[in-house]
Formats: sequence, structure tokens, C-alpha cells
Amino acid sequence: MKKVPLIIFDGLDGSGKSTQVTLLKERINRKHKVLFTREPGGAPLSEKIRDIFSTPEGAQSSAQTQLFLVSASRSNWIEEVTVPNLKEGTPVISERGDSSTFAYQIYMKKRLDLERLFWEIRDVLFGEWKPSHYFIFDVSAVEAKRRVNTDTKRTRSIFDMDPIDSYERARDGFHLFVKKLPGEVTLIDGDRDPKIIHEEVYAKIKELCEWK
Repeated sequence: MKKVPLIIFDGLDGSGKSTQVTLLKERINRKHKVLFTREPGGAPLSEKIRDIFSTPEGAQSSAQTQLFLVSASRSNWIEEVTVPNLKEGTPVISERGDSSTFAYQIYMKKRLDLERLFWEIRDVLFGEWKPSHYFIFDVSAVEAKRRVNTDTKRTRSIFDMDPIDSYERARDGFHLFVKKLPGEVTLIDGDRDPKIIHEEVYAKIKELCEWK
């Protein structure tokens, strides 16, 4: 039996991942059945936890507290959304995933002591349903922050106020995540024409989903 893919789009805010999700939705349209979702969130209870995570109190909480908050959201999302769809044969594509937790809570917040716990929680939450592939969209920290600051359509969040060195640490975290899961992550140069990037991503998605 073929494994129905769970695919994660991730990267720094401003890396272009949302643009790529939009282009993919437009490309697929009604040709293929795919569930597009997001993390944290993606399910009613998970969205409520996301709201807490996004409050000033949530944003200022410790890396450990944030790790458990986002893990609770992810657990519910896996149980209520991800696994049921995968069991039905529907590919799931999520904007953000556990790769963000690794980059932000472990590396941006400089809590490398939590890395072992991160992998242990990941094993418990996903079990046999671990993501099939990750696309990490990569741009420099300076470019990512520039895009965030100049995007007039974007709803600004507390996290957008993070200093440039925080962006640098998060980017380092994403790069290390790629190394931790060789063959399971594609690092995409996000400093190119979005349409060129889309074609590269679509070719891999088509392969993963076994589309004709």
C-alpha cells in the first residue's frame, strides 16, 4: 500500500512559503483532491491554542512553555485532521509544521537543551504518520525581515518585531533541520522568481502524490 503524503511548507516569515501554497492551490484547483491546512492550528481546538500562543503572554513565554503549547495544538491537529485525511487517501499539505518548532523554540530561543525532548515528542505525536517531505524556503534573514516590513497586505504579529539576530538563529535552525532529516527535506532557494520556484516544487509534489 502506497503511503499518502503529508507535506510541510516552511521557512522564515517572508521566505515566500505562503506565496508557494497559493500558487500550488491555483495549479491544482479541482484536478486533485488535496487538503491544505496550517500549523499551529488547522483544527478547532488547535486554532484556540494558536490564539493563546499568539497573545503577548504566549509570545513572551519560555521556549519550553511554547514547545508544549504548540505540541498540544499539533497533537489535536494530527488526531482530528491529518490522520483521518491520510487514511482516506487525501494528501495533506501544511503551511508550517514541526520544522518551525525546531527552528524557533529550540534555536531562535537558544534552548538547545530541549532538542532531545523535541524529537521524543515528535515520535509520540506523529507515530507512523510522520511527514513524508518538507520544503524549507530559504532567504537571508535580512531579506526575510525586509519582505515582512514592506508587505502592506500582511497582518502584523508580535513575532514580526523580533530583531534580525533572532531571524538569523531561526534560519540556522531550519538549516540544521535539513541536515537532521537527509532525503526528507528539500531546501529551496527563495530568492528567485516565485513562478520558477513553483515549477520546482510542483515537480516534487507531483512525484510524491504519484499524479499523472
